[in-house]
Amino acid sequence: MERKPLPHKTKLLYGMGAFGYGSIGQTMNSFLMFFGTGILGIPGALMGIAIAISTIWDASTDPVVGYYSDKTRSPRFGKRHGFILVGCFAVAFANLSIWSISPNLPTGTKFTLLLVLLLLMETFNTVYSTPYQALGLDLSATYEDRTAVQAYRTIFGFSALLVPTLLMTIFLSPGRYTSLAESAGGFRAIALFTSALCIICGLIVFFGTFKHRQYAPSQAQPNTKIFSTFFSILKQKNIGILIMGYAISLGAAAFITSLGLHIFTYTFQFSTLQIPFIMVALILGIILGQPLWFFYARKTDKISALLTALVVVICGMLMFSLILATRNTINPGFVLPLVVVTLFVCGIGTGCLYSLPISMFADCIELERERTGEDKTAISAGFLTFCTKISNAFIMFIIGISLDLIGFSGAQATQPMRVQNWLGWLLVSGVTIACVSAMFVYSRYSYRRENFKQS
Repeated sequence: MERKPLPHKTKLLYGMGAFGYGSIGQTMNSFLMFFGTGILGIPGALMGIAIAISTIWDASTDPVVGYYSDKTRSPRFGKRHGFILVGCFAVAFANLSIWSISPNLPTGTKFTLLLVLLLLMETFNTVYSTPYQALGLDLSATYEDRTAVQAYRTIFGFSALLVPTLLMTIFLSPGRYTSLAESAGGFRAIALFTSALCIICGLIVFFGTFKHRQYAPSQAQPNTKIFSTFFSILKQKNIGILIMGYAISLGAAAFITSLGLHIFTYTFQFSTLQIPFIMVALILGIILGQPLWFFYARKTDKISALLTALVVVICGMLMFSLILATRNTINPGFVLPLVVVTLFVCGIGTGCLYSLPISMFADCIELERERTGEDKTAISAGFLTFCTKISNAFIMFIIGISLDLIGFSGAQATQPMRVQNWLGWLLVSGVTIACVSAMFVYSRYSYRRENFKQS
């Protein structure tokens, strides 16, 4: 039976859910290390341990929450909405608690309290985000819908990248506080704002999609264990390809976002007023590229669009290589505009790497649900997230080791020319290798549009 397309209003209301918890996540990524070391006075090594433990815990909880979301039979809230409702409030509370830790406590107490709150934060974040991602797969009524829904989610998710910069200019502007200790109030104000945003966006998703909620089957489903389910998922060729390709391709984005600030600061020596233009160009490329890839995938096919996006990123890296190699010989006034254009092109390509694979993943899950009658949507999404987080942690480890190998030192305001060059080529090589490897993996994906005529 052919299903009706999902209304654009519902897609919009669903996508807004990524903005709320995404704002909290981006603020944590931007400010947590500085807040812990500069405001709370916790040693950097202890902060690194706390963040590493919470990251591993975050990845481990994704499939667990997904497993229980698939099997939840709430007659009122369905499989997903109860998790989303509880999760948005709990994430907001944990977020506000972290930024309210007093700098006057003993170091051991501050570290323990921070670690516990981070673990709670990551747990509640999973309670919200895994069923939320699965809800997007549930909502997708057609082959084209699955692309559109993920495009909306990607647009709002990446719009959240702008939140830390905007809030920093409002609550942490120069001269607002006379000391670092006083600036703790600014971080609490930011936390209050992002927590309120998380609750508002969570409620928009909850009520905006409530009539589309789905229920787990009343009859008993096979009582399979979590990790046996994981291996059964991986045995499905196309799903395994998507999980592997997604984890590898996001490595390209990790190189851009993690090394970008280093390169723009030390290699190109851009000022703090110039760098935001580059980051905004990257984000705009990601956002504006979503409708482009939606229509291109509809005209050709999703896998063709995805492989083309990887080529676009590689072309962006080729452009960046030329700028890197000639930056000291061309007119200095041209360097910033050229980098802005290049990052915009890279943004267009990388935006597709976030949205289309999830759409294709939803296609595979829909076929599997039709074939077996068993719902594994959320646990499949949880394992996808688990694999990408583990892959990202590995990539970050490689980047850290590489920075040491090339002789980078954060204590030096100006890096030697050799280090400046290696920073740039490390970015180029990392992104290119990730994209080429992802193309090799994705090229083995065998499903095409004709496989989904009835879904």
